[in-house]
This record gives sequence, C-alpha cells and structure tokens, in this order.
Amino acid sequence: MQHQMENRKNFNPPAANTVSYENGPKVSYDFYFKIFGLISTGLDFGQRYGPIKQDRTSANLKRLYCQLICAILWFFAIRSFVLMFIGDREIQLMLGDISGFWNDYRMYYLMPTFYYALQSAITATIFVRNEQELAWLVPFVSVKQLQSNSARTAKYDTNSHEKRTRITIVINNLIVIASTGLVGALYVMTAWENMEMSSFRLFIPWIGIQTLWVFYMSGINMFTMTYFNLICLILSNRFKQVCKDIEALAESDPGPLGSKNNALSTLYYEHNEICELVDESNNFWQSFIFFNYMCHIPCNCYALYNLFFAEFDDLLAIVTWTVFLHTLLFLGFISLSAADVSAEAHSPYTALHTLSLLQLPIDLEVNMSTFLHRVRGPTIGYSCLDLFVITNASISNTIAAVASYFLIVADFSRSTAAANAAEKKIEAAKAALNATLANTGTAQ
Repeated sequence: MQHQMENRKNFNPPAANTVSYENGPKVSYDFYFKIFGLISTGLDFGQRYGPIKQDRTSANLKRLYCQLICAILWFFAIRSFVLMFIGDREIQLMLGDISGFWNDYRMYYLMPTFYYALQSAITATIFVRNEQELAWLVPFVSVKQLQSNSARTAKYDTNSHEKRTRITIVINNLIVIASTGLVGALYVMTAWENMEMSSFRLFIPWIGIQTLWVFYMSGINMFTMTYFNLICLILSNRFKQVCKDIEALAESDPGPLGSKNNALSTLYYEHNEICELVDESNNFWQSFIFFNYMCHIPCNCYALYNLFFAEFDDLLAIVTWTVFLHTLLFLGFISLSAADVSAEAHSPYTALHTLSLLQLPIDLEVNMSTFLHRVRGPTIGYSCLDLFVITNASISNTIAAVASYFLIVADFSRSTAAANAAEKKIEAAKAALNATLANTGTAQ
C-alpha cells in the first residue's frame, strides 16, 4: 500500500504521443450513437496521437455525416418555430407541413414538435462539439486517469450490466421504430386524404424527409437518456460499494493499532477517484441536463394543460398523453439517476466519523479530515449547468416551483377564458337584440 501511495505522488502524466485507448472497454451505445450522428469515431480510432501524415478520409467523412445530421436537426427546429406563426396553408405545404389540414388542432401538434426538435438539435450539437474530448465516455475511458487504466476499466466495464443494457437497447429500438412508423403513417394518411394525386406525388419527398427526421429525433432522445442512466448507475454502484466497505470496516473489530490504516487509505483514494470521474463527466453532461430541462419541462406543462382544459379528438388525445408521459419519464430518468449518484457519494459520512475517532498517523488523519469534509461539504454529483447540483431535495424544490407557476398560469388562463366567453355571450345577446329591433322596425 505504501508503494501504491508513492506511485500516486510521483506519477507524471504520459506524453501526448504515447496516449492510447486500446484498453478502453466496448460500449454498446457506441454503435447507435454513430447511426444517429452523435459521434464520428467513438472508440474505433486506436492511437489518438499518431504520425502527422496519415489517411483521415474515413474519419473526415464520418465527421461530415455528424455535422450534416446536426444541421438538418437545426433546420427542422427553426422550421418548427417559424411554422407556429404561419397561417397560410400554401406556405405551410411549401415548408413540408401538413398540420394545416388539422385546423384548430394544429398548434397542439406544433408546440410539442418544436420542443422535441430543439432538444434533439441541441443534444446533437453538444455531442458533435465535445466528442473528441471523450468526456461522454467517462467512466469507461478517462483522459485524466489513464495511469490506472488496467485496474480501472475492470471496475467500470459494462459487462456487469450487459443484460440490462441489451434489454434497454431493444426497447429503445422498438420505440424509435414505432414512433417513426406511426408518424410516417399519419403524414401519409393526412396527405392522401386531403391532396390531389398530383400534389400528393410531389409531396412524397417531404414525407420521406420528415419521417427520417423523426427517426433521428426519437433515436437521439431515447438513446442519450438511457446512456446517461447507465453512466449514473455505474458510478452510483461504485460509490455504494465504497460505502459498504467503509461501513464494514467501521463495524469490524478494532484489532491492533494501525491495522485499519491500509484499508482506510485505499478507500480514501477510491472515493476520490470516483469523485474525479463524476466531475470530469459532469463537464459534458451538465449542459445536456440543463437544455433538456429547458425543453422538456415546458413541453410537459403544455401537454398537461391541454389534457386538463383543451377539447380535442381521440387521435390528438393519444398524442398529447404520449407527449406528457414521455417527457415525464425522460425528466424522471435523468433527474433520479443523477440524484442517486449524489446520494451515494455522501452516504458514508456516519461510518467515516466513527473511523475518524481511531488513533491514526498524521498523514492519514489529514486524509480522513479531507474525506469527512468531502462527504459533508459541497455537494458531489451532476449539476444543471453549474446552477445547482441535482439531488432529491433540488428535484423536490424544482417540482414545487414548476407546479406553483403552472397553477398560477392555469388559473389566470381559465379566468381570462371565462371572461372572454362571458363577453362573447353579451355581444351575441346585443347582436340578437339589435337584429330583433331591426326586424320589428322593418315589419312596422
């Protein structure tokens, strides 16, 4: 153990030209991220720093594919926003929008579509811009901790979660295929029933493009959500294991003086390593969490408001319920996953306090003091763009704040709607009275 501590103190980072990621574990999501244009190379680039002269044509083409998908997603996000303010059906059809055939129900589709389009475009941008930093691969590959690759990758490999990951990926694929097929069928049916044959044939390319857009949008939405959940699960399980080891050490027999020193040092460095991984991973995911909150919370509130107060047909009711439940599931997944990491990181405080009462060497006593300060000090975990760390308490506060504002807006909207309805009734009564008086005067 003393030799291990000396290695930590005397460690020098490897030179850039010797960094290799060949020992990185295989991540199942790597393949699907390439399909949806989130990453270009992933783990298939071997030596990151090689000779200056090398053929990078394949890598450049893959990178161009990701940038193209990102540009298409941004086009549809901007288009979805613009369409909400266009009432001319001819212009709507020129932009590939057939929601004009749904009359009064049009906005109920366009608003959630805009939020989903914006969320997928921002997520793709985050991955494309930060892919080469590899922070999205933490804890499987960590640039900051390459010195312990051989020991660390065994702890953070996905093999222990292989069955769960396979089931999740199958479910994701089914959801992507189902959503793409249903939306494509809805577009085809709407165009077929409301267009002439010549116009329908000209509109077929737009239907294909929009169906492909839904495929990318739903894939990015589902696979990033479950991948983030997998990362949080692995990190929280590592924190949980460290906590169990600390509690077992605290509950064990005292033994001779200094018998627990080596174990305490090991647990101190283990917990510190996981905290470093969380911090490195958070540098990537904090913006993902923030923008997903900014997109999914308003979308969820909009769908909930329509479920309470709007009147629509069965098809729109199914769509609205789907949007509400999916956004609720998405927010719950990423929030509870991140909160679990924070909860497990701070869980060993009581057992640590018991161990700190032991007679320890000066250097280990300093480490224990730092350890105690870490688990009771600033919150460890994933943050929402450095605004706040996601914990169970912050989730409750956010839900309370959103619910309060939602009720205020709903009450104001209903009172305004009631006042407008009463005003319309008065105007209708006045118009009827005027018409009656006019008819009476004409009869006389």
